[in-house]
Amino acid sequence: MDRATTSETKLSGAAAVTAPPPRRRWSDGPNYAWSPGTEEGWSIATQWPALVAVLCEEVAGGTTDVTREIERLLAQGKLSGADVQAIRRAVLSMRSAGIALQQIVRLGGGLFNLSPDRIELASLARAAVRERQRELLQRRIEVSLDLRRAEVWVDGAIAAGLMQTGLEWALSFSRKVRLKVAPGEGGEPARLVIRGALPLASEHVGGNRRMNDNLQWVLLRQLAACARLPVSRSSSAATESAVIEFPAAIASGARLA
Repeated sequence: MDRATTSETKLSGAAAVTAPPPRRRWSDGPNYAWSPGTEEGWSIATQWPALVAVLCEEVAGGTTDVTREIERLLAQGKLSGADVQAIRRAVLSMRSAGIALQQIVRLGGGLFNLSPDRIELASLARAAVRERQRELLQRRIEVSLDLRRAEVWVDGAIAAGLMQTGLEWALSFSRKVRLKVAPGEGGEPARLVIRGALPLASEHVGGNRRMNDNLQWVLLRQLAACARLPVSRSSSAATESAVIEFPAAIASGARLA
């Protein structure tokens, strides 16, 4: 829309002073090379991160509105408890996708600072499962653990992100997940193995989409790339697995119950 200034639309000096500034989005920069604040040299090839960032904000705003409407309908008795739970799961899935996109864009833009520390992988895995225990019970998901003590030298936020994202990736297609921490021996790297049992043909609802074609897998790869950790995948007729290697192993120990 063209801008026009007329005597009817001019603001008084006082109004101009008291008017609140427009809300600034984190995608506006100035720390982002792709900030949409300028029209010089516009190219979708360079602007896609900003577009993704705006999309994330739109998704977040939309899911907030949907949640508010769910609460209103529930209060009016127009939704059953089962209906609310089903809709909430869908909303949380959308919000999770938006958050994953934001993280991918930030990490891809180099907006992170690594601070390596001694991290015990088995304890981290146990804490990640404990944190989501209520959700797992509600969704009737079985998570088994095969943990041995393994201390590695890695950024704590990256390690926690890998654990949560790997678990989220497995939960996106499986109701039976196994987490394994194997310490490195004889100079071998410590390994975090995340394995999900594939659904039966009668249970499969994801069409022909490959198991690694989702945002959680992309985020896992991006997190690992930031810390330069090797990631591999393997498939069988019954399972899909991801393996993250931590070369800087410090210590290993006995199996944890």
